[in-house]
Amino acid sequence: MADHFLTKTRIELGQCLEFGEGLALDAYPALHEALKAKAGPEAARLFAEPLLSRGNDSAPASVSWYTDAEGSGQPFNRLDDAAQSGAASALSRQLAEIGPLIDDPDVGALVSAAMHLRDPDDIWVVGGRPVIINWGMLPADQARDASSRKAQYEKTFGRFLPLAAAPPLTTAERDARSAQLADAPRANAAPGGTAAATAAGVGAATGAAASTAAETAEASTPPPPPPPRRAVPAGAWIPLVLLLLLAGGTLAWLLVPGNRIFQERRADAVSTEEAAALAAAVNQSLEERVVALRAALDGAVCTSDGTLLMPDGVTIEGLLPPDDLDPLDRPGEVRIARPRSILPPAAERVEIPVQGGFAETSSLLQHIEERTGMVLVQGSRGLETGTGFFVAPDLLVTNYHVVESAVEGGIYVTNQSLASLKNAELVKALGPMNLTGGDFALLRIPGASEPSFQVLVADQSLRLQSVIAAGYPGDLLRTDQQFLALRSGNLDAVPELSVTDGTITTEQRFNAATEVIVHSAPISTGNSGGPLIDMCGRLIGMNTFVVQGPLRNLNFALSGGDLIRFLEGTAALPTVVTSECVPRIERPSPPVEEAAVQEETEQGTLPPLNLPKIEN
Repeated sequence: MADHFLTKTRIELGQCLEFGEGLALDAYPALHEALKAKAGPEAARLFAEPLLSRGNDSAPASVSWYTDAEGSGQPFNRLDDAAQSGAASALSRQLAEIGPLIDDPDVGALVSAAMHLRDPDDIWVVGGRPVIINWGMLPADQARDASSRKAQYEKTFGRFLPLAAAPPLTTAERDARSAQLADAPRANAAPGGTAAATAAGVGAATGAAASTAAETAEASTPPPPPPPRRAVPAGAWIPLVLLLLLAGGTLAWLLVPGNRIFQERRADAVSTEEAAALAAAVNQSLEERVVALRAALDGAVCTSDGTLLMPDGVTIEGLLPPDDLDPLDRPGEVRIARPRSILPPAAERVEIPVQGGFAETSSLLQHIEERTGMVLVQGSRGLETGTGFFVAPDLLVTNYHVVESAVEGGIYVTNQSLASLKNAELVKALGPMNLTGGDFALLRIPGASEPSFQVLVADQSLRLQSVIAAGYPGDLLRTDQQFLALRSGNLDAVPELSVTDGTITTEQRFNAATEVIVHSAPISTGNSGGPLIDMCGRLIGMNTFVVQGPLRNLNFALSGGDLIRFLEGTAALPTVVTSECVPRIERPSPPVEEAAVQEETEQGTLPPLNLPKIEN
């Protein structure tokens, strides 16, 4: 696998060209080796390495593209004239080496398939080197006849390697091309024959001539000047504008309790006075957020490599811009970020502390998955689901309202590490919230030995801290194939954990006994009892309920301090930390705009689940 992720594209499998028993994309290793042996290593590196996902009923097919080229990348057509000139010379030279292989009896069919591109923007430049993505494809709605493919070729590779016809795909096309090649010497002998052969774009002599011309052009091209500072692309403002719209609209909303994750009969947990006080605090926080976002929007600049910088000189994720003089400061390298950023960093690029240091292979997502579990309850209200997290090797904590309806032997826990459904025993409980001010339940899973989260009890405000909410929301479980298998009796099936990100809006004393954290990471039914995590992998709180308004939802988590007080006197001994999180984040690869895919799922209750008692 090539070292550097470049981009990901959604495709339709029908637009991929066939080769052998599969697709041309599947034959990348053979293509790479053939080009390396017959055209040289530089030509072999021209085609990006694909990682194909064929998709399923709920997800489209896609290809992740990787390359050995280092540095930032973008489509050739988006470069300035100076950068295009150098890249065009290199691409013409490499294609001149590859062109004759179209007629190679061993690899010609595979090379010909690869020389078809879906779009002119599939020619990229990465670190000054041309790199090709979406090769071996045609536009989804295009016919595959020779005439249509010729027009498409002229818009893509034809600008750099002119051919009289698109590379052949069928036996008949290859035979016709072979006959044309056989007639080429006679045409060359006649007046004008050389011009005719050149126009046809066939034979090794054409490739050599193109190579010489390319080298001459490259030699006469002066070194490109530094890229000029360009205007900020319109698309770069979209995240900030959306945040402004959401935050501004929410200012008009008065918090009204109701529609919580816990049952409707819990509505009296919040008094009118408490709701009004909380609404005022949230609105004040949102007003401050709007001011900060507007200032960022007004002062942000876009550098020549496409990096969007905030007024304080850091990226939207809180990273300093790449250092052009540092060869190690490139996409994929880990750098320290600001504790608070305009937008949360992508969780898959966050590195977390492990045993006092930072392990290169550590993953925030893996860290969360190992410590989070799904809770299933067979009780008086039928099947209910929730989330929990480990606070000791065999102890998991969740919300009281998740397990309160359970009959004897009706609580179960599973996750990827446990690998199958396990019985759980209720050890301690505090609830319901309207009577006790708490909503906690401690479960023991006999035989389990799982890692646990550190718990943050901060000595300073957490407002604007980036957070991740993890859990098993019911709207996603309805389409989760593993959950469907679990309901059908396969106790080894483990549903997928869902994670969302956001920032802390405010911290409030919810009532006399409860502190809550209000945040923007979306949660819903099924997230109850799940962890709210900072970008250092520490537990900040337990997601417990949602208050729904006409413009947006507010998501509530019980605080880590309340959790620690609940666990006093039990065998759970989580490590308590107080320091502010300083994230460590991988530098991103160049962003790719992809159309958002939104799927609506049918709402409804889950059918009963007949679960046997499990002997541990």
